[in-house]
This record gives sequence, C-alpha cells and structure tokens, in this order.
Amino acid sequence: MTKPLGIIIALMALACLMVYTNPSKDDLGNYISQYVMKESQKKIKDPQSQLLGTILGGIVGSVMSSQTVRTGYILFSIYEVQFGQERFEALGIFRTFILLEKPDLERLKLRNKPAG
Repeated sequence: MTKPLGIIIALMALACLMVYTNPSKDDLGNYISQYVMKESQKKIKDPQSQLLGTILGGIVGSVMSSQTVRTGYILFSIYEVQFGQERFEALGIFRTFILLEKPDLERLKLRNKPAG
C-alpha cells in the first residue's frame, strides 16, 4: 500500500515542479537573445562584429517575444513564431527550451536581400 502512495506523491511533486517551471514568453525572448549572441560569436571572430551580434540578439529576442504564439498546457508550453514562410517552434519545459523547428536563417537572409 505504501509503494503506490509513494509513486503518486512523487508524480504529484513532479507535476507541481513542471507547473512552477513552465517558461513564459519573456523567458523565450531571453533564450532567443542568448542563442543569437552565441551563434554570432561562433561565426564571427571580429570583436566589433560580435558587439553588433549582441545588440542584434537583444533586438531579435524582443521582436520574437512580441510575435510569439504561446499554447500553454499547464505542465509545458509550445511556442510558435512565423517569419514569412519560415517557422520557429519550441517546447518550453522546466524553464528551458527544446527547439522543435527552427527557420533556415541562411535562406531567410537570401530572400530578404535587395535585388541588384
């Protein structure tokens, strides 16, 4: 009788933890800002360009946060952002994000280049 009760208590504790740590849209904005900064630092070795990547990361994070559609499921959330035909989708759980679908940024850059 005590073993099933212990399992039920452990599952309830896990569910409470998941509810408490379900990330918000602001958390997603911070995650995206950090992601863009890290990616720009990997690809760009020039310190001035890295500073630009840091600034860009902050801007992208706040813009994406404002355009995000959040579907909350109490224990976790799904976040979606549409960039024209490109789409970003993430699972938010335990105050972290798992990328389910991310846009092809190179293709997005080429599409937004001015003609000429």
